[in-house]
Amino acid sequence: MRRLTKITTTALALVGIIMGVVGCSGPKAIPDKDLVNIFHDAFLANAYISESNITEDSLLLYEPILERYGYTVEDMQFTVRTIASRKSSRLSDLVSDASRILEEESKLFNYQLMVLDTIDNVAKRKYTHVVYRDTLIKANRLKDTTKLRITIGDIVPAEYTVEFNYHIDTTDENRNSRVEAYFVLNDDTEAVRHTLMLSRYRDGKYTRKFTADTSHKELYINMFYHPNNEEAKRPGIKITDFKVTRVIPKEQAVDSLYDTQMGAVIFNQRLMTSWDEEQAKKSEAKSPDTEKEGEQPESSEPNAEEEE
Repeated sequence: MRRLTKITTTALALVGIIMGVVGCSGPKAIPDKDLVNIFHDAFLANAYISESNITEDSLLLYEPILERYGYTVEDMQFTVRTIASRKSSRLSDLVSDASRILEEESKLFNYQLMVLDTIDNVAKRKYTHVVYRDTLIKANRLKDTTKLRITIGDIVPAEYTVEFNYHIDTTDENRNSRVEAYFVLNDDTEAVRHTLMLSRYRDGKYTRKFTADTSHKELYINMFYHPNNEEAKRPGIKITDFKVTRVIPKEQAVDSLYDTQMGAVIFNQRLMTSWDEEQAKKSEAKSPDTEKEGEQPESSEPNAEEEE
């Protein structure tokens, strides 16, 4: 709530800027309800300008807000000058009402973000698949190295993560063993090629992410790669926990989850709107139109308590 407190303190600055403009004849008084809404919008605009480090003339910022509600700068001048004569409200009360609305909106916004994050995480878990796994691969002879060359077919647009643990022991006669991985395109050419030198005589780990689109048809991994000018000799390598994991794009995963879980609890309309309805009732009970000085707002719920 630190940001809300900060923008609330800009109320006096807003009034001061508007009061500094030369007025004209025939202004009209702005009702309390509209004043609260104007302050609310001005605070949001101030926060956006501040966070974005935008240098902007203050009147260019506030005049469109006033116009949105059908008022002018002169109307605001007149209202601020005469508000002390009103019995129904004080300027500080209206500023507090605007701040309270912002706080309630912030709670609702944070809740909605939490719901969306939850859905995203559920969708990501559901549509994350290990498309290939091998717990142990050993190669101690040249003919064993065929087991170190793996092709993943049926590629779909998604993110693929290749990972495995390895150990090259002292029996290995190769000096510069590498791993290579790349996509094979629909026209059988290579794309997104990646190579990495493997460490010798100690445990190592390889992990790499590849992003596929509709032009990719296969993912090829070779864990015993040597450039053409290097002769492949007797290996001594052990691969453990080899796997290729596919994660489809978040938007696609959420859409697929919605399609398959229609009517399930996570997408139940009553559950999704319960918080919104609760906040709307609280806001309505506290609105300047229904809450008079010295009176407690009526609640539609018998046991509802007023929020401080």
